[in-house]
Formats: sequence, structure tokens, C-alpha cells
Amino acid sequence: MLYECRNGGCGECKGTLLYGKVDYGTYQETALSDEERAAGKVLLCCATPLSDVEIEYVPTETAGQVPVRVYTARIAKMNRLSHDVMQLNLKVQGDEVPFFYAGQYINVLLPEGQKRSFSFATAPHERDHIELQIRLVSGGLFTTRVFNELKEGDTLDFEGPLGSFFLREDSEKPIIFVAGATGFAPVKSMVEHAFRTGLKRQMYLYWGVRSLRDLYLADLPRQWERERSNFKFVPVLSDPAPEDNWTGRTGLVHTAILADFPDLSNHQIYACGSVAMVETAHPAFVAHGMSEHDCFSDAFKLAPQLRTEGAEMVRLGGRA
Repeated sequence: MLYECRNGGCGECKGTLLYGKVDYGTYQETALSDEERAAGKVLLCCATPLSDVEIEYVPTETAGQVPVRVYTARIAKMNRLSHDVMQLNLKVQGDEVPFFYAGQYINVLLPEGQKRSFSFATAPHERDHIELQIRLVSGGLFTTRVFNELKEGDTLDFEGPLGSFFLREDSEKPIIFVAGATGFAPVKSMVEHAFRTGLKRQMYLYWGVRSLRDLYLADLPRQWERERSNFKFVPVLSDPAPEDNWTGRTGLVHTAILADFPDLSNHQIYACGSVAMVETAHPAFVAHGMSEHDCFSDAFKLAPQLRTEGAEMVRLGGRA
């Protein structure tokens, strides 16, 4: 496939440098003209960052060459899962749910021209609806509408599927899922897909939240643990409230993993949560033997330096 050239020949990885400096590397002029370079275009397979950078890349196809399309969906059901998490069930109009890989996400298209990214919480075999788990962000343009304005029957436009954070099924290594807050959504998609396809690998879910009230769907992974011998659930609270009467694991979620798995050389890790969680956990996991080829992550991050006016967030993941 063209995008696998990796030497600046096909131009499929062409993006826009929004901030910072790069060494453009060696590439073919047919893939990047002088005019395009002057306009800020770069070939991402060749460019080497010389400073902190921000780039923009709009894919036309995602994993498995699934085309990215725009859809309209009706809000079929809204269910408040906790004080700050809302579950939306979407019915796609005039079409069934697009094919996607477990763990991918969609961009909700806002009337202002902005986008907000949310992971599929449903597994790919669920063909009648899409589940999103939306956490309220203080001052967030979209999430405040979800909690204060949107109602069942309203419609939303979205594009997708998007993302390279999805379950790899070509390994026999045990899987450790690391979820922070609503990072549970793509993990739910992946775990339910694994059950559906009969995946026999051992799976562990470490779900880190602040206090007990933030553990908004704890009964579901507890049910998985009861019903599946190859699944184990470990909730971790970083700051349990006195009224929680919590006797389980506490502290940072990645330290709980390292306490249980001092050698990670024979495991795959899927981490989804805040960029702080992922950036803290990754070097610790590497130091305990994790291979770079066995770590997959989806982090949520504010992007204050983006030039696009009003673009509050960029998906490494985050959402507002």
C-alpha cells in the first residue's frame, strides 16, 4: 500500500506544521513541492522534530483502509452514569453503524465548525447503535451542551471511524488495560469485542479514578470478572473520600500495575486516559521490561498553541 513507502515518495503522510521546527529529511520533490513546503506542509515519515511541534493531519482512510465518512445520528437515549459522566446512545440515520475497530473513535461535528472526539464504547458487533461516554468538562463547548441542552431525539453529525488505538489480535501475550476516568470507554469496546470473538488471552483491567463516585460503571467489569476466567478487574482510587470506606487499591494506577507485574516483558499494554497519566506510566513500564512494540495508548491533551481559533483540544485524545 502507498502509505507504507516510508521514504518520502508517495505523499500520503503529508501534514501541516502548525508550530515548531523540523528537519525535513530526504524526500522526493514529487511528493512535496517547494510551494507546499513554503505553505507549511511536511512529510511525516521523513521529518525529524527540532523542537516541540504541533502538526495537523487529516486522514482519508484509517486502519484497514476503512474510509472516513460523515454521518447523521439521532440521540436515542441519554443516561447519566455519574455526577459528571453522560452516556449517549446514537442511532445512525439512513445507514447502519459504520464498520470500526474496537478502540477507535469519532469526531462529533459542531455547528461552529469545531470537532470533539469520543471513543466508541460499543464493540464492533453492536450494529444498531453507538454508545459514547461523555465526561463534563468545566466550560467545555460541547460537554456543557450535553448536560444542559441536548435531549433525546436531537441529531448530531459525526465523522469516522478514526484512530489507530485498537485491539491487536495477532499476539498471544496477556493484555493489561490501563484506563483513567472515561478512558474506560474504548477499553469497554475492546474487552467486549475480545469476548465476542472468543479471545482466550488473559486480560487485566486497572481502572484509575479519584474517588468512588468517579467509578461510574464498576458493576460491569465486576460482572466480566465473575463470568470470565481470563479477565480480572482492579479499580484504583487516587484520593478516596472518607465516606467511601475504601479498602481496595489506592495511589497512582500505574504503580498498582508495577506492584503486581514487576516484569512487563511478556505483556501488551493498552493505556487510555489523560496525557499526564500516559506520560508518567510509559517510562515506568519501559523501565520494567515493556517493549515499545507492545504498548498502545490514547491520551487526552489540551492544545493551547494551536493556531486554529477556538480549537480547544486535539486528539491525542481529549474532549470538551
